[in-house]
Amino acid sequence: MATRVAVMATYDAELYLTAFENMEALRKTVYAVLATPEYGGMVSGDRLEFGSHGSIRVGMVRRYPNLEELVEAEGWQCLVPEADSATNAISLVRAVDEWDANQESQVGVLAIRVRDVKRKT
Repeated sequence: MATRVAVMATYDAELYLTAFENMEALRKTVYAVLATPEYGGMVSGDRLEFGSHGSIRVGMVRRYPNLEELVEAEGWQCLVPEADSATNAISLVRAVDEWDANQESQVGVLAIRVRDVKRKT
């Protein structure tokens, strides 16, 4: 009987140093991206690469229609641990230049559970 070997995919993401350091310190356990086609095939075990800085291994991927529902289900402390409320966490995510609120309403968001973090040397 043949054994299949799963090939894990690597996806590129913009580096936000505070977010990466919070993931590294295990304070941030959920990373959010817009649910665009480029992330459509992401599954547990895949890797999200932050340029030459490092990467995370994906533990689980869940899709939500918007950040409000993601925060309600996953908890704002897991997404933006430096925030002081759910509203503040959502505002901080949407304040990032690359975040497109119009696109969010069209495609939704993915909550990527952080399995582990690897910093490049």
